[in-house]
Amino acid sequence: MRWRRSVLSPKYRLRASLRSRRWKLLGPEARPALASETRPNRTRLTRHSRENSLFRTRPGPVVLCSLKERRDRHLAVIRPPIASATRRLYRIPTISRGLSGCPSSLSIGATKLSACTSSLAIRGDRALGPDDVDKLGFSGVARRLATSLVDDASNDGLVIGIDGKWGSGKSSLLFMVEQELATLPPGKAPSIVRFKPWLVGQRDALITSLFNDISAELDQLALGKGDATRLTVTRAKVAAEAMRSFMSGVSRAGQAIEVVGDASGQTWIKWLGKLLSSLDKVCSKREPTTLSDRKEKLIAALRDLGRRIVVTIDDVDRLEPAEVIEILRLVRSVVDLPTIIYLLCYDSDVLAQGLETAAGINDGHAYLEKIVQVSTMVPKPEALHLQHWLADELEKIASVTDQDQRQRLRTVIAYEGARQLQTPRAVVRTLDAVRFLWPPLRDAGADLADLVWLQLIKGGNPRLYRWVEQYCTEAALISLENGRIAQEELRARTAELLATVPEGCFAATMYRHYFAAQLPGLAQTHRSDGDPFVLHRHVEARDRDAAIRGKRLASPDHYRLYFALGGPAHLLLESEVAAFIAAARESADATIEVLKQFHAQAASGSLTKGDLLLARLSAGIYGDLDAGMSANLLLAFANGMDELYPARPSHFGLSNTMFERAQDMLPVLLADQPDRMVVVMNMFGNGKALDWLTDVFRRETFDHGRVDRGRAKSVEVRLLHEEELDLVTDRMLARYRPLGWDAIVACADPVSILFAWKQGGEPEGPSNMLAPLLETDEAMLATLGMLVDENAPNLAARREVLRFRNLSAFVDMPPLLQRLTALQQVPQSSAVAQRLIEIIQSR
Repeated sequence: MRWRRSVLSPKYRLRASLRSRRWKLLGPEARPALASETRPNRTRLTRHSRENSLFRTRPGPVVLCSLKERRDRHLAVIRPPIASATRRLYRIPTISRGLSGCPSSLSIGATKLSACTSSLAIRGDRALGPDDVDKLGFSGVARRLATSLVDDASNDGLVIGIDGKWGSGKSSLLFMVEQELATLPPGKAPSIVRFKPWLVGQRDALITSLFNDISAELDQLALGKGDATRLTVTRAKVAAEAMRSFMSGVSRAGQAIEVVGDASGQTWIKWLGKLLSSLDKVCSKREPTTLSDRKEKLIAALRDLGRRIVVTIDDVDRLEPAEVIEILRLVRSVVDLPTIIYLLCYDSDVLAQGLETAAGINDGHAYLEKIVQVSTMVPKPEALHLQHWLADELEKIASVTDQDQRQRLRTVIAYEGARQLQTPRAVVRTLDAVRFLWPPLRDAGADLADLVWLQLIKGGNPRLYRWVEQYCTEAALISLENGRIAQEELRARTAELLATVPEGCFAATMYRHYFAAQLPGLAQTHRSDGDPFVLHRHVEARDRDAAIRGKRLASPDHYRLYFALGGPAHLLLESEVAAFIAAARESADATIEVLKQFHAQAASGSLTKGDLLLARLSAGIYGDLDAGMSANLLLAFANGMDELYPARPSHFGLSNTMFERAQDMLPVLLADQPDRMVVVMNMFGNGKALDWLTDVFRRETFDHGRVDRGRAKSVEVRLLHEEELDLVTDRMLARYRPLGWDAIVACADPVSILFAWKQGGEPEGPSNMLAPLLETDEAMLATLGMLVDENAPNLAARREVLRFRNLSAFVDMPPLLQRLTALQQVPQSSAVAQRLIEIIQSR
């Protein structure tokens, strides 16, 4: 009985075994779907298919289906990569992907669920997919290439190359060619084999894998896939058998595939290896033939089949040089067969260099021309198309409503995009970087135009990106008045900038102007023979404050957002600013406590977070303070600034301190006070920070011209009105009079206290206080000796009192120096007298 023999044959026993294994691999949720599958219009069962339906080893109910369906299922078991057939069989939900490569919808039966927005998903460096839009205009090129492959190509076999730079869209063009081939009319469409050599690494594995992929496509025809006729099926079986025979002669295919399956972890390859091994054993009963005879038989079978097979091999230039040599040898010699066309994708320059390295030849391009008969170049996209692509996708990523930012974004795309967007990959990578970085930066209030500009530079010129990062860091230090850059270093920085860009990059005046506008303190020059820029020019306070408010790349507080998704070390956190605002609303005591905490935290160098807070408050970065908050802050200054005053000889240094920054804020804080006079008198009459109040009092005395008329300032820049200064003078003099020498010397700046007393309206006040303390030599040494006490915390400030230019304002110096000179001869006082004379006479 013919059907009984077929059931008991090794071929069908193997099929049943594979079905059983497939059933065991299915999850519990998929088995009911398989068991309950029905076909209302299924083909009438033949005796052959009925017997196959009875011959099963898997559990569960019997599922009746047509012979064609059984072949499809069998093929799905042998080749799991045929994902579409597997999804149809087990009703696995299909996920459609948008342009960005992220799932845009989930289909289950007739239901479609939205998964995510494709414009916000990171695409990655992937070729176009079935649902993607052709942004590069490759569809016409792909259509013409597909037509040439089936109409004009020779039947003797052919190797065609798609040549293009990395990122130019070779893989996308190859995918579109495959799509065009698949849509050709029945009988004209070729079979497509997608060979991926980078998944295997050994010579025998490469040969086996290529033979296996071609054999699998022949198996598809032999199983009656698609519109194959009975004659085609028969000829495909013959060609498949001839291919396996030739394959076993070349590399002992069955055993090699099993080794590859074990090494790669792909179970289906190992199963296929066992299948081919068993078939090879069956074939081995026949008389052995030579390899050339087997190849001739294969050639004849392929010609008789008359079916074109297009083998696509992508990213050939990414293989190791030795693997490149092996792939080219395979397509040109070992598998040079009729009706088989190889479509290779590569960058000819990279591939030629690899060939020269692996083969030891001088001209890799000439070697490649012997292998590839026809090559076509990937069309180079126009810069304008790439810019529009970037602009269109940015519109989907972020909606820009601010007209200034929108115009700056257009400028960025027009100028920087024209230079950095050279390939489609550059557009994709820039968009992916923006998609990845923009959500956290958007929440932080960053600027989209600055982000796009920086990512364009990062993708196109990483060295320039690092230079910009270093420049922004230096500009932030200079803005904080905590750093200076010498001229030699500035010249070196300019040379580094020019070394990062091609020659003539900044030749265009408009581009130079645009580039300089992105960075703080970068000024363009108008000389054609010199440096294009002047680095680290002075940045106006209004420009700096505007950058801080907009959280721009030029902001010293926010530039690190664009490089590291975080602020610089000196940046005040929102929680810290909120804590200060809450304290200012509560009371003056709470405010000074927060200021003390900030003053104890270093921001950059000698700069503290307290310095930074007052600087930003003065510029209005954190918003305007109401009258109550301003009053509490004024009283906090008046009561606590002496605790924050740095102990140093003079506060007229190169950089402002918190002491000076608090003074600079006074006009703004007093301007909104409804009871201004009450607040002023409370500050100067009851404030504990006598040093700080004295410094404010002295400055106002000079600004009003009460010490020197020539140093008087205009009314607009004065802090106090005339009547206010009169009252403040009375209060401050009343506080100076009862002070003793010990209390004055203990202040942070004794010289300022003495001069404020003298210049405030009592010229003889300090002199009258000192006169009784200098009457005797013993009292004089004790009084002046306090100014050279090595254990005093403010020793430098005390010594300032002894300077001749200062002490002479309160003491008659010639008699004092005579007495000290005489005391040098007394052993008990010689050391102290000598030390006092040295300091008095020092400059």
